[in-house]
Amino acid sequence: MNNKGQRVFSPIHFKMTLTAAIALGSAYPGLVLSAPEDTDQLRVIEEIVVSARRREESLQDVPVAVSAFGAQQIEERGIATEADIQMSTPGLMVRATNSSNQLNFSLRGQSIDAFSYSAPAVLAYVNEVQAGGVAASAFFDMASLQVLKGPQGTLFGRNATGGAVLYQTQAPDEEFSGYLKAAGGSYSNRQIEGAINVPITDTFYVRLAGLTRSRDGWQKNRLDGTRLAEVDTDNVRLSLRYAGDKLENTFVGYGAHHKGRPEGLKIRSAYDIGQTNNGVPLISATGIALYPDGITSSAIFNPADNPGVISAGFTGLQDFLERQKDADFRDVYNDINAKNDIEQALYSNTTSYDISDNVTIKNIIGYNKVESYQPTDIDGSPFMILQNGDETGTFGYQYDTEQMSNEFQVSGTAMDDKLDFIVGLFASKETFRNDIPLKVAADYVTAAEPAPGLFFYDFETEDESRAIFLQGTYALTESLNFTAGYRHTWEEINIKHLPGDLWGDLFGSQPASAKFDRPSWGFTLDYRINDENMVYVSQRGSWRAGGFNGVSASPDENGVYRSNGFDSEKTWDIELGYKFSGYLAGAPMQLNLALYEQTVEDAQRTVYLNVSSITGNVKEAKVSGIELDAKINPTDWLELGAAYAYTDAKFTDARGNIPGFELEFGPYGDTPETTVSLYFLTTLDTSLGEFTLRGDYYQASEAYFSSLSDTIIPDTELDSYQLLNFRVALNEISGSSVSAVAFVRNAFDEEYERGGLPLGATIGTNATIVGEPRTVGFEVTYDF
Repeated sequence: MNNKGQRVFSPIHFKMTLTAAIALGSAYPGLVLSAPEDTDQLRVIEEIVVSARRREESLQDVPVAVSAFGAQQIEERGIATEADIQMSTPGLMVRATNSSNQLNFSLRGQSIDAFSYSAPAVLAYVNEVQAGGVAASAFFDMASLQVLKGPQGTLFGRNATGGAVLYQTQAPDEEFSGYLKAAGGSYSNRQIEGAINVPITDTFYVRLAGLTRSRDGWQKNRLDGTRLAEVDTDNVRLSLRYAGDKLENTFVGYGAHHKGRPEGLKIRSAYDIGQTNNGVPLISATGIALYPDGITSSAIFNPADNPGVISAGFTGLQDFLERQKDADFRDVYNDINAKNDIEQALYSNTTSYDISDNVTIKNIIGYNKVESYQPTDIDGSPFMILQNGDETGTFGYQYDTEQMSNEFQVSGTAMDDKLDFIVGLFASKETFRNDIPLKVAADYVTAAEPAPGLFFYDFETEDESRAIFLQGTYALTESLNFTAGYRHTWEEINIKHLPGDLWGDLFGSQPASAKFDRPSWGFTLDYRINDENMVYVSQRGSWRAGGFNGVSASPDENGVYRSNGFDSEKTWDIELGYKFSGYLAGAPMQLNLALYEQTVEDAQRTVYLNVSSITGNVKEAKVSGIELDAKINPTDWLELGAAYAYTDAKFTDARGNIPGFELEFGPYGDTPETTVSLYFLTTLDTSLGEFTLRGDYYQASEAYFSSLSDTIIPDTELDSYQLLNFRVALNEISGSSVSAVAFVRNAFDEEYERGGLPLGATIGTNATIVGEPRTVGFEVTYDF
C-alpha cells in the first residue's frame, strides 16, 4: 500500500512472486493445476497459434501477454470492427475522438491524443505490414487477430510502447473452397460477404474475398433531419500464393472505399465566464461569450448563415444545453453535413526461402495508402463556434497517408536446436498530408465586418525510419528458457507548410527537421513447471519518436516561425506472467495472468489551445496493473470465459513541457481503471444441425478523455457502462452447407459515451461520441 492506501506493484514484488512460484512448483507439484491421470477420453480446448515472437507458437507456450482469436472465435464473438475487439481484450480501449471513424487503441495506458501528430503507441499490422491512416476498418475473411500487450519495440518497431494489434487474413491453400454470406438487420443493414479459394496448380493458389455493406444511420441530426452513423463500404482483397518445396511467396492486395456518415459529436458542457476548477481559472469560455442568451435577437448573429438555430428556437448556447436534455440521448444538433469519402489501398508481399532445415530468409514488402476526407462539426452544437469546413460539406478534413516499407529477416535454430533466433533489417518511409479548414463563429457578424472566412492548417510531414533488430531464445534446461532482444532505430522527420497554410502564409513558418535514434530491448526468463504450468518474467524498454505538430508554431531564437516540436517518449516495464493449460476437476481449462509495472518518461500529450493543438511532453507517468483471462469447458456442451483488467495509471511527475504554457496534468486519460468481460457458449448437436448460443457481457469503469480534467479542462469524464450481446447459430442445417445466425447487440439498449474531443481550453466546450443503440440482425452463410 502507498501512503494513500492504494495498492501498488513494484519489481521487487514481481521478483518475489516469480521466485515463490518456481520454488513451489518445483518442490510441491501438487500445488499447481494439473491433468487427471486418466486422459483417454479427455476433452480439449482448441489451440490458438500466435506470432508474437515473429514465429508460430501456441498461445499457451509463448511468454508474452497476448489476447488472440482464431477465425472461429472472431466469428463467434461477432468481431466486425476495431470497436468490437475491446469486448474480448482485457485492458484495451478503442478510443473515438472527433468522429467514430477516427479511432485509436489505448492499451496499458498508452495511447495517442487527437491532433497530436505523434505516432500511435499501439501499432496495427496487417499480414506483418504496419498499416496506419485515418479510417475505421471492415473485418472479413480473417484468419486470426492478436493483441500483444506491453512494449514490443524489439520485433514490432520503436513506436509500439503500448503493444501491437496483428491482423492476419486468410491465405490461399490447396483446397477449392469458399463461402457466401448474406446479412441484414436493424436500420436496414444489408451486407454481402464472400470468398473463393482456387488452386491453379499444385503449388499456386488464388483467393478472392469481398465485403459490401450499407446501413441507415441510427443517430438523428435534429438540426437538418439527416441520419448519422450511416455505413456504406465496399472492400475487395486478392491473395496469391506460391508454395514450393523451399520457396514460398504470398501477395495480398486490398482496396476499400468507405462512404456514409459517421456518428456526430454531441456537446456535453460549456464553461461560464470566470469559471474556475480546483482553484484554477479556466482558459476559455468562448462558446458562452459568443452565444449568450438572446443572441438570436441580436444584430451580431446572422440567421441567414445558420437558419437551423432559428427554426429550432434556441436563443443561446446555455438555452440549447438545457433543452438538449429533453432530446433523445443519441440525437445531436450538428451544423455540418458530415459525410465520409475514404479510399484505402494496402499491398503486402511476403517471400520466404528455406536455406536449410534450420535457416530461413524472409522478406516483407508493404505499401499502404489512405486518402480520408470528412467534414465534422467539432464543437457538437447547433452554433458555429468552431466549424470544420462549411455546412454544405464543400470543405472538410483531408488526411492522406502513404507508407512504404521493407523488412528482411533471417531466422532459424542453432546449437542443437537449443537456440531460436531472428535477425533483421527494416526500412520505411511515410508521408502524411494534413489539410484542416476551420471557421470561428461562422454564423457571427458585426456591422463592421462580415463573418470570417476559412483559414487552413495545411502541411506535410515525412518520416524515414531505419532499424536493425535481433532476438534469440536459448534453452538453458529442458524447462528454463532465456530470451534476449535488441533493436536500434534511426529516425528522420521533416515538416513543411504548404501554400494556403495559416502559419506558412501569415507567419512565414519555415520547414523543420529532426533526427532521433534510440535502442529498444527485451529480456525474458520463462520456466515450465510441468506440462500444464508456466511462469515468466520480462523486462522491456522502448520509445516513441518525437516530431512536429503542424497546427501550432512559434518563433525560434532567430525569430523564424517553425512548427511546434516535441521530444521522444521513453518507456520501460517489468511483467510477471503465469499460464496454465490443462484440466481442473476433469474439465479442460486455460488461464493467463499478467502483472506489470510500466514507467513512461517524457510522455507525449496534446493540449488544445488558441484554436490549435500543441503537443509536448509530461515528465513522468507510471502504469501498474493486473490482467487475467480464463476459459473452461465444465461439460462437453458448455464453455465459460472471463477476462479482467485492473489498470492504475497516474502521472508521477505531472509537469508538462508544453511550449508557452506551464501545466499540471491529471488525471490520466483514456484508461478505465477496470474492465470485465464474461461469456458463455453452449453447443448442442440436434437433428437440424449444430446449435450454439453465446452471450457476452462487457463492463468498463469511468475514464477521462482528457489528461487535464483536474485543471483547465473539467467535465471530461466518461461514465462507466455495461454491454450485453447474444448470438444464436444453427450450423450445417439438416446436413447441408448452410448455416444461419441471429444476434442482438447492446441487448439492454445501454446509453453510453465511448470517446470525446476536449476543446474546453480552446472554445470552452467539450463534446463526446455516443455508443450504438440496441441492434438485431441475422446472417445466412453457404460454405462450399
